[in-house]
Amino acid sequence: MNKKLLITTLTSTLLIGAISALTSCGGETNNPDELRIVLYNAGWGDEWIKDVISSWEEKNPGKTVNLTSLYDVNTLINRRLASSDNTDDLYITTYNGWRNFAAQGKFAPLDDLLTEPVDGVTVLDKIDPAFKDHLYFTNQDGEKHVYRLPWTSGMGGIYYNKTMFEENHWEVPTTTEELTTLVAQIKEDRVSVEGDDTQSVVPFAYTGQNTDYFDYAVLTWWMQLAGSDAVKDFFNYSSAENFNTQNTEGIYDELKTAVTYWWSLFSDQSNYLSGSIGYSNHDAQRAFFNGQCAMIFTGDWCYNEILKYGTPKNFELGFMKTPTITGAKETDIAYAIGSDQYIAIPSTSTEKDLAYSFIKEMISNEFLSNFTNKAHGFLAFNNSDPSSIDTSNSYIKEYLDVRNATTNRISDESNALIYLNQDIQNIWVTSASRPFLGLLQGGTNIDDAFDAIYKQAQTVFSEY
Repeated sequence: MNKKLLITTLTSTLLIGAISALTSCGGETNNPDELRIVLYNAGWGDEWIKDVISSWEEKNPGKTVNLTSLYDVNTLINRRLASSDNTDDLYITTYNGWRNFAAQGKFAPLDDLLTEPVDGVTVLDKIDPAFKDHLYFTNQDGEKHVYRLPWTSGMGGIYYNKTMFEENHWEVPTTTEELTTLVAQIKEDRVSVEGDDTQSVVPFAYTGQNTDYFDYAVLTWWMQLAGSDAVKDFFNYSSAENFNTQNTEGIYDELKTAVTYWWSLFSDQSNYLSGSIGYSNHDAQRAFFNGQCAMIFTGDWCYNEILKYGTPKNFELGFMKTPTITGAKETDIAYAIGSDQYIAIPSTSTEKDLAYSFIKEMISNEFLSNFTNKAHGFLAFNNSDPSSIDTSNSYIKEYLDVRNATTNRISDESNALIYLNQDIQNIWVTSASRPFLGLLQGGTNIDDAFDAIYKQAQTVFSEY
């Protein structure tokens, strides 16, 4: 059979004109033999989904997929959801605004999909436990439905240059004390950056434009200190007092302890590359790839992004289990990235059954392994047959080892609130309250930063 795969690839230089053309849906009609998918392709790319499409089309003769694969996909999705003649059928992307779309009825309920079979179990059984407990969302009419499935279940934290560590006999730290010692050792060893004898390798680079990347280690340290039961209770958001570090019955003081340890590393500017405050994620990753620093705080999407920078001479990506912080109650616990991601069907879609069948294909064991092999990450669904994952890739082998050592992964999901403001962030109240950038810029101190978070919580809690 002749399979048609329609892929729209838009470069940033053509984005404005292309979006204008793509969003002028007037005159378009729904084609019952076509499934229109819109994908956010940053980080994990789109090679993985092309394999899903090929398999799905083969199993559904006469049906085709029209794939729009974009980096800045959310601009397009926002405009299409606002259109009265939206013909899209499936969205796979990252955007906190999914809660607004769900509350406003922009997404179709997916409750019945949860009972559909995949690999001998239900879709519900496949969902990663980090997200399973918070699938139902209350809309503005007070109705509870599943409007979105999670997309990936990422792990973030500290990534390191394995080649550099091995050449300089640096041990991967298992505790924060060891991490502090390692940072001092890297500076003391004064290893020259390859090709530039005037520059020494520094411990870290970071992306000042994405300081939320620090969350992945800091929130893991918080979870280690507070314990899983207390963290899950925090995510009920029962009171603004949850954000009071002086609340003796709360755990926000332990988040402050985690940030204080992070600040013990980053208050010393000699511990990171000068200029990091202005770096994008790609700037920081390139510096890491080029051997200017030994470690970087980021997420698992960095592997595929780093592949684009060329063939490394002295670089191999490694991922360490977040070092255990002093005073930890639990050590097999970690923060799961993905609460801002969604797989959703717009309520205007007339091809819901086709979208269901595609989702089921995508989360089957075969294509869960395919995502790991092609995108070098993990979808937020359980793979009961991981034998086809390529563990000859040393990074994937190490990444799997870390996942297996942190079986209790917790996301900042909540079904307790209606989010009327897309900027509301669970743990920090709002993204502007996150303390890292203010500390790095010298505009605040830890005490004042956490006092401001508490005051913000008191102000906005009535809006929740």
